[in-house]
Amino acid sequence: MNIQFLSIFIVLFTLSYLWVKRRFRFWRDRGFLQGNPSFPFGTLKGVGRSTTSAENLDYYYKKFKGKAPAVGLYNFLSPTLLPIDPELIKNILVRDFQSFHDRGFYFDKEGDPLSASILTLNGQDWKDRRVKLSPIFTSGKMKMMFDILDGISDKFVRTIVQEISNIDELEMRSWTQRLTIDNIGNVAFGIEPNCIEVKNSEFEQKCRRITGLTFFESLQFIFATEFPNLGRKLGVKFIPKEVSSFFLEAFIDAIKYRENNEVNRNDFVKLLLELKDIYTTKELASEAFLVFIGGFETSSTLMTFTLYELALNPDIQERLREEITNGIEENDGKLTYDMLFGFKYLDMVINESLRKYPPIPNQFRRAAKDYQIPNTKLVIPKGTNIQINSFSLQRDPEYFPNPEKFDPERFNEENIKNVQPYTNLPFGDGPRNCLGMRFGLMQSKMGIAKIIKSFVVTTTKRTPIPVKFIPPNPFLAPVGGMWLNLTKVQ
Repeated sequence: MNIQFLSIFIVLFTLSYLWVKRRFRFWRDRGFLQGNPSFPFGTLKGVGRSTTSAENLDYYYKKFKGKAPAVGLYNFLSPTLLPIDPELIKNILVRDFQSFHDRGFYFDKEGDPLSASILTLNGQDWKDRRVKLSPIFTSGKMKMMFDILDGISDKFVRTIVQEISNIDELEMRSWTQRLTIDNIGNVAFGIEPNCIEVKNSEFEQKCRRITGLTFFESLQFIFATEFPNLGRKLGVKFIPKEVSSFFLEAFIDAIKYRENNEVNRNDFVKLLLELKDIYTTKELASEAFLVFIGGFETSSTLMTFTLYELALNPDIQERLREEITNGIEENDGKLTYDMLFGFKYLDMVINESLRKYPPIPNQFRRAAKDYQIPNTKLVIPKGTNIQINSFSLQRDPEYFPNPEKFDPERFNEENIKNVQPYTNLPFGDGPRNCLGMRFGLMQSKMGIAKIIKSFVVTTTKRTPIPVKFIPPNPFLAPVGGMWLNLTKVQ
């Protein structure tokens, strides 16, 4: 019996070994250069433990750049393609969009309704949803919400003034997160989380669970993305169940309150409710939740790293303060939407921060059909997951000389014309670019404008120089937080 068991084990082990070995030849057999995979993580060595996904992809980008338009990698046993050539990236995102119209993200409409949003939906479902939702994100609609964010930002400044009277330094990542939570809680859910004044509220805790994934949860999500049908059968969640339930209930309660009290506010809830005859409450809640996760961590990340670079570059900070202060004073002390987007140097600073620290460093697509890369014999097979690493492109010295230097002049009116197309993609590009870009820029620019007008930002002994990124986080986030000193402008 023992001999039989051992024989079966040896046969199964041998067959599994041969299958894995053959699997790891997937790209080589199709003529592609490929990374060196190992079982069981493929080319995800250290991801989530000692390195971020962006830095892992950056290693292969640098290794194979100039040798091929794209390199084959492996997420576990699943083949994944990393495009390197900007022209191929253009084809994937725009020119040949019909061959790459899906992101390939995992979602479960039935078991995890908040996961099925415009971010994750595929094909015609995505197209129909985008047509209906696009009008919500126009500049005119953003102007409607400006006064809400303006009031919250003023409260944010007042609270910091009180805080710095007692302590010498602030962890600005958590502070900017609390600002964006209050912003988006107001406009996307119609409630006031009041996280600015009340630390570690339930609302804040749930938000931190969204991005504070454990190493195991990160692997679980990657696995479900690569094997979605199996992920649904195993009940894998896009986000933790307690978080999903909390936000779904919050959105339903907000709707009921508005209907019972005839509340009329200029925010996302009002705009989403105009579609209630087309979509179910859960479908609308999924889009409200997407606004939340799309704007909460990304905008706080953008503000955090912008403040970091302004602290390291006081001359840039002072020039920015002068532009903002003069503009507001010339308008009788009032900041307006048009003024905020008219600050040219602020726009340059934000663009340079997005270049150096793209909040979401990877863009995802999936091949809808076999696709031959132009001017080559290489064919991307149908169903292949594709990861475009903005982090690598935007830190490539060929496209951005001296990439580690924070230099807003890269994006002045003259120099911005020289930026090679499809090398600067903080919001993606093409039909599946970031729909909430205007809102994200509005709240980020407002946060920076209010802080820099009111405070001088400097480094402390705890400021991370150089900065390192948290491995399991899908967003770029500083290890140990972002400690800075804020002193009231006299």
